Amino acid sequence: MAIINVKKIQLAAVSSHKDKILEILQDFGSMHIENIETENTKAGANLNKESKKDLLDIQKIELDYANIEYAIKMLAPYGEKRGLLAGPISLSDEEIAKKATSFDFNHIVKQCVEIEDEMAKAKNELNFLKNEKIQYTPWKNLKVELQNLKGSRRAEIITGCFKTVTYPQAKEELAGLNNLISLEKVHADEKLTYVTIVFSREIEKELKQFLVEHKFLETEMPAGDGLIQDYLKTVDGKISNNEKILHEKENELKKLAKNLDDLKITYDYLNWQKDKAETKRKVGNTEYSFIVNAWVPGNKMGKLEGAIREHTGEFNITELPLAEGENPPVIIENKGVVWPFETLTRMYGLPRHDEMDPTPFLSVFFIIYFALCLTDAAYGLIMFIVMALALKYMKFGEGIKRLVKLLMYCGLATFVIGALFGGWFGLEADKMPEFLTYTNAAGEKMFLFQLVNSVTNPLTVLILALALGFAQILFGTYIKLYHSFMHGNKKDALMDTGSWAFMLTGIGFFVLAAAKVLPSPADTIGQWWVIMGAVILILTQGRDKKNPILKLLAGILSLYGLVNYMSDVLSYSRLLALGLATAIIALAVNVIVNLAMGIPYIGWLFAIVIFVGGHVFNLVLNALGSFIHAGRLQFVEFFSKFLEGGGKEFQAFSKKNKYVYVKQPATNQNIN
Repeated sequence: MAIINVKKIQLAAVSSHKDKILEILQDFGSMHIENIETENTKAGANLNKESKKDLLDIQKIELDYANIEYAIKMLAPYGEKRGLLAGPISLSDEEIAKKATSFDFNHIVKQCVEIEDEMAKAKNELNFLKNEKIQYTPWKNLKVELQNLKGSRRAEIITGCFKTVTYPQAKEELAGLNNLISLEKVHADEKLTYVTIVFSREIEKELKQFLVEHKFLETEMPAGDGLIQDYLKTVDGKISNNEKILHEKENELKKLAKNLDDLKITYDYLNWQKDKAETKRKVGNTEYSFIVNAWVPGNKMGKLEGAIREHTGEFNITELPLAEGENPPVIIENKGVVWPFETLTRMYGLPRHDEMDPTPFLSVFFIIYFALCLTDAAYGLIMFIVMALALKYMKFGEGIKRLVKLLMYCGLATFVIGALFGGWFGLEADKMPEFLTYTNAAGEKMFLFQLVNSVTNPLTVLILALALGFAQILFGTYIKLYHSFMHGNKKDALMDTGSWAFMLTGIGFFVLAAAKVLPSPADTIGQWWVIMGAVILILTQGRDKKNPILKLLAGILSLYGLVNYMSDVLSYSRLLALGLATAIIALAVNVIVNLAMGIPYIGWLFAIVIFVGGHVFNLVLNALGSFIHAGRLQFVEFFSKFLEGGGKEFQAFSKKNKYVYVKQPATNQNIN
């Protein structure tokens, strides 16, 4: 449960073995390969740039990779959905390679491109035709044939519409404008009235001025012969034809979608090839050899040499010294019950290579805080069962598996702490059967195993939250003291972090004594302990000042740091707030359920829906809030006491998969 020691190495081998050795390194999956071009002077070799052939190979792989990605996106909506219990595609490395190399994906991609072009053409035409139908449907009762709408030498026809609300007035005024005008209404709806206007060309200017003033909207009729009804029938036929084309093409896509699994397998395989080709560009090349600069876990060095030696003995591995200020990439490794909590550490960011892995330290605190935020045993039991079933029957990648397992632990912790706090779907002990409850010394009815009622006695929960917060902050201070003492200046570690650890411990001792948790002489000891801690801080915190007065002043001002520590402790009061929120929402859901039960005949049905829906909503909402706030307490209050972070993640050169779950062989060499 620590940060794995990694070594910087240089691997040199004969050029003829380059492709095979890179394949071995990818299968090995435990090397973080650096770009050799940035380290020419360190390598001490006459390195050449990547050959044109290698670059062309990379371009071809990237093109194939992009084409398959396109085909997958195109076919995904038409493929059969894999059930949750089915999990992802599961194959071995050898099965993936065999399937991908024998699959003709170019034929599928070509068909996808052709179908997409035809569908795009049909969709564009369909949109145009539907707009035509919408535009000309109001004119379906027009009795004038389209070829006659052009008018004659002496008369002209205009088609268009007035606003319905203004049409009566416009009609009246138009009738009085000139007797050489004929107006005929074709159709009317709530907004527009569609008309034809036949007029003499002699009054064209006068009429058009009138139409502009009355906001007349002229409609340009389609070209052709016959009635508009005939044109609309033609449009309907074309719409039907294009819809038929789209339907046929969708059926073709459904047939092609049967190849989705093969496409996904090939996609992951090409991802391996792309990664290998890009890594190939990182290596250095001489006339007869190639060089790889990389980081390798110290405990994997023997396996690395053995894996290469099985292929060839024409290689050499040299351990390189670290350059000044160089930071190795970081691998954190935790096993057993601590492993899922790496999810939280990775959310925050990895520690530096010279820091401690915080994962083991945050694990217990996080699940306790999560449980105190959720505080309902029934919710915790549901979480535990759902996550346990998911782990048993579903296949996940490593990251998702960590998260699911973490939530399972959180559910178990919530079940235990929820039982101690009496949280069972927000139900009240007063209304429960006697065999499920007991009466405590104060005469309050409690659930079995319940010790505290957070709703009626929130002060106890607040004190517990603050006490846990103080303990975690003090623990974080001692972690920093240990690490600084073991890896830094011991004198500075004792005077800086040690002084604060002594002071905070004294404050904790004094508070316990004042609360009568410790026997009576302890309060006097606690007072002198705090005074002594203050004196030590005053004498040590200004030691870098040369002026005695400034030394004293800096020491006194350092006591202000207590405010920061106490404000951090107060942040833990959010545990009470979120716990109460869960309980009160659950209680509100139950009140609504009781009201629904009063509805005659179907009240019980409404009650079931509200009970299930309300509590599921409360569980999801407050589980999310519990995760966020319990994590925040680790990241902001706890980590800040001993962790700087910012470590560079160890990026293993390995076979990474997006769609396929790789069945691991019995002897797995990967770092995980």
